[in-house]
Amino acid sequence: MEISGYSFEGPFDIDATEIPANRAAVYVIICKTAEGENHVKDVGESGEVGVRIGSHDRKSCWEKNCNGTLGVYLRYMPSPDYSPEERRALEQKIRNQCKPPCGGI
Repeated sequence: MEISGYSFEGPFDIDATEIPANRAAVYVIICKTAEGENHVKDVGESGEVGVRIGSHDRKSCWEKNCNGTLGVYLRYMPSPDYSPEERRALEQKIRNQCKPPCGGI
């Protein structure tokens, strides 16, 4: 899926074991409605995306703001190729464009 002009993989179930624990990525939490629409609920980045998603402190906000099914899209940005600052810059760009109800920088 394309989000803000960038290619993302997914969606993955937010509780899925197929999300790699130790990979760096920008993640976009979406809510898929019964009508098939995707609404962005949160955006973040992590050097260990599977660990972050699995134990996220904003999960209750995602659930509260979703009248459908939660999922996550990932744009892998491995540390040897991208710095944490580059991941944060992409996170901020998507956050500014989508204005999700959960989280903030």
